[in-house]
Amino acid sequence: MLLTLVALNLTARTPAGGPDPGPAVFSKGVSVEISPLIEAKFKKEYGPIVNVSWRVVEDISIATFSDQGSEKNVFYYNDGETFGFGKAVDIKALPKLVDESLTRKFKKATIGQAYEFKTTGSPTRYYVRMIASGYSVIASATEFGDITVYEKQKNK
Repeated sequence: MLLTLVALNLTARTPAGGPDPGPAVFSKGVSVEISPLIEAKFKKEYGPIVNVSWRVVEDISIATFSDQGSEKNVFYYNDGETFGFGKAVDIKALPKLVDESLTRKFKKATIGQAYEFKTTGSPTRYYVRMIASGYSVIASATEFGDITVYEKQKNK
């Protein structure tokens, strides 16, 4: 189960210039009423999926739905344009370069959770929660192994 963490930090940017979802990918947030424009765009693209829930994090609307037994997310700007797509991934399914880069950077930590995020025009980014004795880290790695650290917390 994904844990609630922090809100989306719009000061960080993806290589394509859009907001970086950072630790928000692990945040469940609260269900909200969504803009009719965004809801209509979602229904047009995905059909009348009954089990869709919505949350808004820093002006990004996030649809969560099941597709072939897998929970997926679609991220929308306020104007209804799609920002990106994401889904939780099995840590064993991470690309080898991503796994090696994370292992090298966080020698004494293991990957607890992983999330794949894709946008048009940017490398696929993998957000991970690394867990070690005494601390946990939320970081991301591109498919090329470039790592960004978002937050480090002491374990209680």
